[in-house]
Amino acid sequence: MRFHTISQIIRPALFFLATISATAALAAPITFNGALPLSDEQFIIRQQIISTTSENEQLKINTLSSVTAIGYGVSAKLAVFGIVPIIRRETQSANTLRTTSGLADINLFARYQIYQKDGPGKTLRIAPFAGVVLPTGRAQQTGDGSTDIFGGLIITRASTRWNFDSQIKYVRNGRVDALKRGDETSINASLQYRINSNVNVNTNGYLFTVIEAGLVHSGRNERAVGLDPNSGGTIAFISPGIQYAAQRWISEAAIRFPVIKNLNGSAPQPAASFIISARFNF
Repeated sequence: MRFHTISQIIRPALFFLATISATAALAAPITFNGALPLSDEQFIIRQQIISTTSENEQLKINTLSSVTAIGYGVSAKLAVFGIVPIIRRETQSANTLRTTSGLADINLFARYQIYQKDGPGKTLRIAPFAGVVLPTGRAQQTGDGSTDIFGGLIITRASTRWNFDSQIKYVRNGRVDALKRGDETSINASLQYRINSNVNVNTNGYLFTVIEAGLVHSGRNERAVGLDPNSGGTIAFISPGIQYAAQRWISEAAIRFPVIKNLNGSAPQPAASFIISARFNF
């Protein structure tokens, strides 16, 4: 039964790997999707498999996620995205093991480029984005049950050898019955550096080393009796990774290490997480 459920999580990745043909892809961040590059009338599909663990003295939570990101360039400046996660979560305490799986909450957002400056072999772009998290998962199982809104800003600086992307994002979480999860502010940065060629054109593909960093601050959850002392806090991550960009696809992998875990009370502490991914533009 467990193998069958895990295969249902991974199957979308195998489907996209086997069936999608694409045109040339560009390096981009691995741990966040807001900076995915898109041109006018171009589609992008990214399929990620993400394994995460968090625990405290009472329980351990293992989550395996299949995350499909689909984007479309409406124009040279406007792009729209949908993020569809399917998860399997195991929650283990001293005497019980509870497993939930299924569709989680879908993210929809739009990004609009407001500034672009190009020079010989380099570019600078600035684009705000805004979107909504829909409660498509089962409340308190594969989703949180609330409709949430978010917005932020993407800054991209790129040359022929390296790309640098940064993102700031704010999430305003909604209320479900007597529970409102704390709002979340995050800052992310990603540097992708091409290491395998000194020329600007390579028909075989490019190899990029990637280093990313992230900082997430979450407010305390609000309940009917007041603020939850075992929720919210600040986490910082460092994520080394690698990307191979061929003419028609990109494969990538990263490990996300928590370097700061300043969480409140007995909130579960995150461990290292693992990401493997494939991306196609067409």
